[in-house]
Amino acid sequence: MLKILSFFTTLLCFYQASANSDTGFTRGSLFQAVAIQGEIRVECDGFNGTGNAVYTCRNVVLDPSGYDHFKGPIEPGLDRLELTASHEDGSSRSVMVDYAGASGMTREPVNLWISGLFQKPLLEKGRNKVRYRTTHTKNIFETMASGEITVEVKKGTARTCPTANLQSSDINDCHSQFSICERYFQENNNCL
Repeated sequence: MLKILSFFTTLLCFYQASANSDTGFTRGSLFQAVAIQGEIRVECDGFNGTGNAVYTCRNVVLDPSGYDHFKGPIEPGLDRLELTASHEDGSSRSVMVDYAGASGMTREPVNLWISGLFQKPLLEKGRNKVRYRTTHTKNIFETMASGEITVEVKKGTARTCPTANLQSSDINDCHSQFSICERYFQENNNCL
């Protein structure tokens, strides 16, 4: 009887380990922070004026993506996921997102890298210890499943986009480097 109980305990531990081995971001646990740069020349001629500008655009992007879905426990009824990343410098960042417990995945991709006025990235360069916790909307204080994964963000090889020219009918494009550079990198697939 003891041997049978021991066998089932071992089998259960193996099942739980294999079930949890898929927990994490769908693109894996290793990302690269890649510096990208390039130059774009803008010529503006339109109803609100004329002008020229030359922008040297620079950014640091996350490969393979700045956004990713998180896979976790499959349990119908789970609908919230909290992720807390502890960074090497001692800082941390938390985010609460909608979760589809039936499929075991976040409903929307999680912002891993993009920093803006209304959004902050979950990850930073280096080793990020990411704790996850699933809950029900009815009681977000009751943890249903939890765990921790490690996500590494290493420095990648810098890339340069080809020089580009842009004709615009809006003079504002000759005064707004941010929007032009964002468009330039999108059109050049982040210099790939």
